[in-house]
Amino acid sequence: MKMDDVPLKVKLILYIGFSVLIVMAATTAIIISTSTSQHEELAYTKSIEKASNYANQFNSDMQANMAIARTIESTLTVYNSSDRDEVNDILREVLVENPNLIGTYTGFEPNAFDGRDAEFAGTEGYDSTGRLVPYWNKIGGTMFVEPLIDYESSDYYQLPKQLEQEVLTEPYLYQGELIVSYVSPIMREDEFVGIGGVDVSLNYIDEIVSNVTAFEAGYAFTTSNKGMLLSHPVHKEWIGTQTLSDFDDPEIARMAEDILVGQGGHIETIDPTTGENAIIFYEPVRTGNYSFILVIPEDDMLADVTALRNELILISSLALIFMAGAAYLVARSITRPINEIVSNFEDISDSALKGDLDRRAETEVEVDFRKIPLGLNEILDSLQTYSDELEEANEELKSLDQMKDVFLSNVSHELRTPLTSIKGYTQNVYDESLGDINDQQKTSLGTVIRNADRLGRLVDSLLYISKAQAEIIEYDFKECQMAEIMSNTIMDTIMLVEANDLHIEKKIPSDLPTIEADKARLVDMLNNLVDNAIKFTPRGGIITLGVYEEERYLHLTVHDTGIGIPKELIPNLFRKFYQIDSSIRRKYGGTGLGLYICKKIVDAHSGEIWIESETDQGTTVHIRLPKSRNGGNASGNMEVSGSVEVNGNEE
Repeated sequence: MKMDDVPLKVKLILYIGFSVLIVMAATTAIIISTSTSQHEELAYTKSIEKASNYANQFNSDMQANMAIARTIESTLTVYNSSDRDEVNDILREVLVENPNLIGTYTGFEPNAFDGRDAEFAGTEGYDSTGRLVPYWNKIGGTMFVEPLIDYESSDYYQLPKQLEQEVLTEPYLYQGELIVSYVSPIMREDEFVGIGGVDVSLNYIDEIVSNVTAFEAGYAFTTSNKGMLLSHPVHKEWIGTQTLSDFDDPEIARMAEDILVGQGGHIETIDPTTGENAIIFYEPVRTGNYSFILVIPEDDMLADVTALRNELILISSLALIFMAGAAYLVARSITRPINEIVSNFEDISDSALKGDLDRRAETEVEVDFRKIPLGLNEILDSLQTYSDELEEANEELKSLDQMKDVFLSNVSHELRTPLTSIKGYTQNVYDESLGDINDQQKTSLGTVIRNADRLGRLVDSLLYISKAQAEIIEYDFKECQMAEIMSNTIMDTIMLVEANDLHIEKKIPSDLPTIEADKARLVDMLNNLVDNAIKFTPRGGIITLGVYEEERYLHLTVHDTGIGIPKELIPNLFRKFYQIDSSIRRKYGGTGLGLYICKKIVDAHSGEIWIESETDQGTTVHIRLPKSRNGGNASGNMEVSGSVEVNGNEE
């Protein structure tokens, strides 16, 4: 039978009914997928928030304990009475007033307290040295005092002494208790004389965490930053003896690596306790580098999602059946003219999908159906208008972007001419071509020349914006000494540092290896980062340049004690032209290019750069550079795509 012989009603049933079924099926699939994804995401979000909340709670506890240790240290730093009994009374009172502590103590260097160590040697409460080392504790339930032990070798004494800063030790077993020590060094006239500290039993963490539940069968536990289990609701024998690496699970091993560097996240693996598929969430406890871990059975967590999906499938199936029946009823009531409209609509939809919005529906149809093509034409007119407006806006944005590039290029070229003259005449004076100069003048002129070179590189950073389209930049990779690069940075910025009443220091090991890098680019990068630190650090602050060796990298840090950056803004800092906000831009200035270009320099060296900061807590910029370029040319010019120069930019 030919299609021409098929009744129109049957044709419409086939065409309309089938089309409706396809559309509804696709729509239903999208709705089910979207709804279940949202519920699944909500389940993940709730789990992450729960883990984060407990992590923050323990973080507050850790900070409070460190504050007590700091109070003991500050009290004894200014203590001048030389009364050992009074010191013991202070420690005992602190232990009584803080039931969460298991011990309080102080320890002084030989004869550093009152010069009378020999009088107390071997007496009650003292060891054979007679040093003031009382340890008030209530291990076992009864409060008593005894001398500190192993202070000549243990971390709780030696680390504060070596680092001259506060220390939170790794958990360790002492007389059957899993404890952690919070210790603060006692410094007098910039000299280490002893410690003040407190001990906290980690049993309370196990008591709290063991009662945490999530969904139906989820549970929680905690670990140290090195993966040692500090609590567990089932396997108490694992506490203090088992580490995450002992589970021999690649996913758990990856989690342990994240925990070691203080990073949160989640993994999907087999729960070592139950043997079931589980989703494990982990969040760092910042003070002390501990982590809170939440284990939720996968079926348990996604039970609501599965139920919702089944309900949506049932409802959608009923809707499909209903729509198919409705299509059949409509098809029965429609006559031949609808076929022409459908055909016309198909042509228009095909054109629209290909981007052609100029076609319009034929309006010379039966009066009963005339509103259909008229309505479609109105929709197409609106779409055409919207498309034209979008095209116009897009062209305007392109024009503005081009104007910005042209402006930057013109300004940079205009700055080059006077800058060349400044540098040339200064160089003539420095070379004594125009007459003799003294050493002090020559040193000052040397600084002017270096900063003129630096300004030239800053101008080049603006030129980079126009050259970036070509994606060709030259790098000169050679063997470099990082100590020399950092020294040059300090020399370049010392006048600005002093002008802002700041202090700059460097922490550089004496045995650093060389690194294959572009020395000038790294100096530019560090100058820019120090400029940022100067800009955002109040008077009296400290800027520290540090570097230490890792297995295959040198890890550079630029730390300041400035105003800090809100955490939510940090991911945007490396974007081109990014300004934190208008008020900061007006106060501190900057082009928004510096950190963007710094990242390009680091990328060209196959390195990494990231920022750690909190509001009013200062900022640390981390740069990790490989020591070797893996067989690449260690010297000479090399073309590398991306940015090379640096310019001012607010953090």
